[in-house]
Order: sequence, then C-alpha cells, then structure tokens
Amino acid sequence: MKLISSVSIRYVLPIVSIVMMFLFPCLTNAAIQIPQGLNSLQREEALKILGFGMSEKIMTDPYPLGGYSGVEVGLSVETIPTQDLGRLGNKLESPQQNVTIPKLTIGKGLYNNVDIFFSFTPYNKQDEISQYGSLVRWTFLQPEKLPATVSVTTYFNSVNVSNKVKATSLGTDLIAGISVEDVSLFAGYGFLKSYGSFLGGNEGVTSSSDIETANVGGNHSLVGATIHMANVVITAQLDRYTQTVFSAKLALRF
Repeated sequence: MKLISSVSIRYVLPIVSIVMMFLFPCLTNAAIQIPQGLNSLQREEALKILGFGMSEKIMTDPYPLGGYSGVEVGLSVETIPTQDLGRLGNKLESPQQNVTIPKLTIGKGLYNNVDIFFSFTPYNKQDEISQYGSLVRWTFLQPEKLPATVSVTTYFNSVNVSNKVKATSLGTDLIAGISVEDVSLFAGYGFLKSYGSFLGGNEGVTSSSDIETANVGGNHSLVGATIHMANVVITAQLDRYTQTVFSAKLALRF
C-alpha cells in the first residue's frame, strides 16, 4: 500500500496539477474594476472586500490529512462580492458583477494532527489578479466515541489586483466538525486583519498622487460541508466577513 501511495503521489499529482492549470482561464469570469478617487474610509471598505474576501480559507474535510502519506491537491473557486466596489470613490460608469476567482491548492499532513496547506492563483492578463497563501491547521481534539474534531487554524494570504491594490491578510479560526458516513459538516469563528497599499496618480485609485495605505480588522465566521467519493472530496463553504463569500472546491486525496 505504501508503494501504491508513493507512486500515486509521484505521477498522479503532477498530472492533476497540469490539468487544473489549463482550467484556470475558464473559471475566471472578469477582471476586478476599482474606481479612482478612493478616500481613507473608502480604501478601508475596498480592503474589507478584497483583503477579507480573498483571504485564505480552510476548504477541506475537518479531519486531519494524516502523517507521511496524507496529500491533497485541489481546485477551488471563490465568488468575491466586488459589485459593491463600484459604489466607492468616483464610482464606476456601469456596475460590475461579482467576480469568481480560482485557486490551486495543495495540502500535506505532517505530524501530531498538524496539516499545512498552500494556495495560489497565477497572474494572467484576463483577470489581472495574482495571489498566494498558506494555512496551518492543528486538530487538537478527536473524541474516541464521537466522530467529531476541534481544530485551530492560522493563515496568511497576499493578493495583487492589477498592480493597483496589494493586500496582505492574517487570521486565525477555531473550527469544529462532525462526520456521518461520507458527509462532514464544519463551522468556525475567528478574527483576521488585512493590510493594503493603494496606487496613486493618474493610473491609480487613491484621491491623491501618492501611494496610500490602510488596515482593517474584523470577525470571521464560516460554515461548510464536504462529500467523499473514494479519493475525491467535494467541499462547499460560506465565509462571513462584512460580506459573504461562497466557495467550492474539488480535490483528490492520496
């Protein structure tokens, strides 16, 4: 079994990653438009939409990946509520729809029920967005007589939107999950902060000619569910910041 597992990781994982890379252009539906003339309060509102909305998300089964053989590779999509951006600053001439952002994700089980996840969105000219992030999960409670878990996550994310807005987000969540056969449910609550810089000048988005900064903090709640089909895991998740972000993920576990 160990031989089969190692062969799967060595050959299947790169193939799946390449296939997912080709799917990226089909999943992003539009570039994010950011109005010019953002004042300090409006920059904070924009940061809540972009920094919070695109921050790292757990998006997986609440149980640990498990030791040396635990590997997960997946493709997720997140619907960011960018429609409200058009009401800020000088406003957009026509409203934009919410934007769907894809992410490639890779997770690895380490030891003592500790998992680490990485995600990234490669830059492309169609959406003018790039991002990367990491999340560490420690599952510190697994009752023997109850199919449940309690874990804590700490995460980091960095996003660049059209070289006009750059945001870095940090956060932590406490998450509880329960499983019944092939279905798992989980919910969590935590706190995050986001730090951003906004380009100024004629090509920028601030109300001045200088690069301006902003930082915001807020609470974060989430609920989600996963379905298992052999090595395939399908996840749906709702994250509530100042607005709600819906995400879905298709992953393979080895």
